[in-house]
Amino acid sequence: MGKGARRTAVWASAVYLGILVGSPCSADQMSETNPSVRSSDRALADLIGKATRGSQTFRNLLARIETTNGIVYVEPGKCRTGVRACLQMWMHVSGPNRFVRIVIDRSIRPSEIETMRSIGHELQHAIEVLREPTIIDGATMFNFLKRTAPTDNPRFETTAAVNAGNAVFDELRQWFRNDP
Repeated sequence: MGKGARRTAVWASAVYLGILVGSPCSADQMSETNPSVRSSDRALADLIGKATRGSQTFRNLLARIETTNGIVYVEPGKCRTGVRACLQMWMHVSGPNRFVRIVIDRSIRPSEIETMRSIGHELQHAIEVLREPTIIDGATMFNFLKRTAPTDNPRFETTAAVNAGNAVFDELRQWFRNDP
């Protein structure tokens, strides 16, 4: 088994273990967050909870993911294109569920609100992929995004994701002003 296949197998095992035993979030955090959007990272789980409380757009994104058969993991890591956050070109299907992952580069230290903006932005990309039932792996995800969200660089972008991130940012900025 090659290094990449071994890493994927280890990650998939971690996903399955996370499904069986749950995330390390407390019961209160899990009730605040959407069960279809998870993180094994305490800090990211806390930011998802905070964004859920402070942004209607973020809550809407979570509700839209809940209508799909997708499970979204938000995890620390590095994006290949050098950006702060990305939806990886990876999908795993298990039974009726499709698993995707969003990666947040924790070495880039933006403010909490910027990180929550990035998560909201990437959740919109996850919705774009998960609403298409024919997307079942990284290759079909890549081809879909190449067709629907092309750019002149090795990344994909949509107006909806930019708008979602901006709306989350604006709502959270207002929420932080009113509810410190």
